[in-house]
Parts: sequence; structure tokens; C-alpha cells
Amino acid sequence: MIRGAVLATGLTVLLLLAVVGIVLVPIALALPDPAGAIGIFLLGPVSDLRHLGNIIEMATPLLFTGLAVSLMFRAGMFNLGAEGSFFLGAVFAAFAILEIPLPGWAIAPVAILAGGLVGSAACVIPGVLRARFGASELVSSLMLNYAALFFGLFIVNYVLRDPNAGAMLSYKFPPAAHLPRVLPGTRVHLGLPIGLAACALGAFYLFATRWGYAARVVGANPGFARHLGLKITAVAASVQALGGFIAAAGGAIELQGLYLRFTWQSLPGQGWNGLVVAILAGNNPLLVPPAAFALSYLQVGGDLLARNYAVPAELVGLVQALVILFATASAITRSPRLARLLARRGEQRDVA
Repeated sequence: MIRGAVLATGLTVLLLLAVVGIVLVPIALALPDPAGAIGIFLLGPVSDLRHLGNIIEMATPLLFTGLAVSLMFRAGMFNLGAEGSFFLGAVFAAFAILEIPLPGWAIAPVAILAGGLVGSAACVIPGVLRARFGASELVSSLMLNYAALFFGLFIVNYVLRDPNAGAMLSYKFPPAAHLPRVLPGTRVHLGLPIGLAACALGAFYLFATRWGYAARVVGANPGFARHLGLKITAVAASVQALGGFIAAAGGAIELQGLYLRFTWQSLPGQGWNGLVVAILAGNNPLLVPPAAFALSYLQVGGDLLARNYAVPAELVGLVQALVILFATASAITRSPRLARLLARRGEQRDVA
């Protein structure tokens, strides 16, 4: 099973490299130094410690959102609520830091726990609506992401806001709330080993426990799972709760690792990128880390190309958009159930 996932992921990566080449080469040929442009895109991200740190820094939150989406998709629910969970996890981590009196050693872990528990609602609610009323989790989770955004901004604005900041920012966090750096000379923080450990534990849960086996059976063949006597609703709901907790805890960890106060005023996009990571990883937790680092490598390379060769950011965004497009197309071809779900949504839209 793992070997098949590795082969499928390898084919997807080769296809994506071909897509990047098709777009990048014409861009480079239009520049005065085509070889230099291609070189900085391919080698610039690993040219020094600072850029390497940028890759790791950008990949860290994707370890959590990619793992969360992978687990939820494995259970057969196409829940896109990781974005909202990530945002709410950060909001309520900030709430716990600023509003709950705690000893210094307890601030960081309690904030992560609080953010994870509250933020998971953005993934749990679509799962409950699907189980109770048959509502499409794809649609409800997309809508709830924006409900999570405005609810979180309400909390920041009316509870956590620093009136002296001159913008909608929270009060500054105490030093004990910040996660320590693990790579000197960079902003890589403790969230990296936590994320890698989470992916390893996610693989153990999925492939070495009866709960993970039940989730995989429910996701692969609900009829067979029902025949085995599995409680499909309970299994699916538990995996959505687990995925939501992981994504929300990732938001809390990202906030405590990189920010002095809560500053987000829109959805950060880590849940959407986590979806791409999960697709590249074939929904296998063990393959989430390399997929996360690959996507971050592409983003850092594109940024370097845009800054050093005056390439419009839109062209770099085009490369990234094509990667997402082809990765999504690859996921649909590997998942007949997802293809049928999207086809049904299209038919319903045409009728309406």
C-alpha cells in the first residue's frame, strides 16, 4: 500500500516538474540571463542558510494542515475546513495567552491545546451536518471557513485588541508564550519537530491501529464498512474532529513560533496549501513532510526569481497555480468518489 502511494506520488511530482518547466523556460528565455534565472529558481532556495530556513519555516504549518486534510480525506469526507480551523486555532491560542492566568511553563502548551480544541469546530461542524442532515461537507466547510474568519476577527477586535497599536492587533504576548528557535540564524522554531512527530503519529494511527483501519475502510467503501458493523457516522466524525484539532493546533503553533502578537486580518491560506500538500502526498501522512517541503521550495524559488530578475509576481503565481491545478486533477483521477461528488455538484448547479 505504501509502495503504491510512493509510486503515485512520484508520478505526480514528475508531472508537476514538467509543468513547472513548461512555464519557467519561456519566462527565462525572455530574460537577459536565462541560465541565471533558471539557476536561481532551482538552486537559490538552498544557496544559503537564510533561504533554507525560509523553506523550512514555510513548510512547518503545512505539516499540520497537510496531515489534517490527509486524515479527513482518508475517512471519505472531503472536508475543506482546515483553513478555518487553522485561523481559529491561532485566535483562541492568543485568547488563552492573554486572558487565562497561567504560570509561564504552562502558557505555550495550554494555548496550543485551547486553540486546537476550539478551532477544530470548523472541521467538526461540516462532518456533523453531513452525518445528521446529509449536507455536503464540501460546501458547508467552504462556507464555514469565512464564518470562522469573521468570528475570529470579532474576538480579536472586541476582546484582544490593543487600543494603542493603531490597527486591529492584539496585545503583545509574554516571552513565555513564544516557542524556542531550533536552528540558529533562522526563524525555524519548535513547531518543526512537533509537526514531523505529528506526521509520524498520524501514520501510526492510520496504518497500525484499529481506529485508523476503520477510518480507511469507511473512506474506501462505506457499504462494506456498514456490512462489517462499523459505526460509519461515529468513525467519520471522530476523524473530522482529529483533523480539525491538528489543523487548529498548527495555527496555534505558527502564531507562537513566529509572531509577537496576533496580527492576521484575513485567512492565512495555510489550509488551502495543506490541501495541495495532502494531494501531492496521496493522503499518506508519511509523505506529507516531503510534499510540504517541495511546495515551500517552489514558493521560495519563485520569490527569488521575482525579486532578482524583475519577473512579475503574477507569472510566478501562474507557476504555482498550475501546480495546484494539476495536483487537483491528479487527485480526481485517483479518487472516483471525488469525481462523482464534483459531477453531482455540477449537475445540481445546471438544474438550478
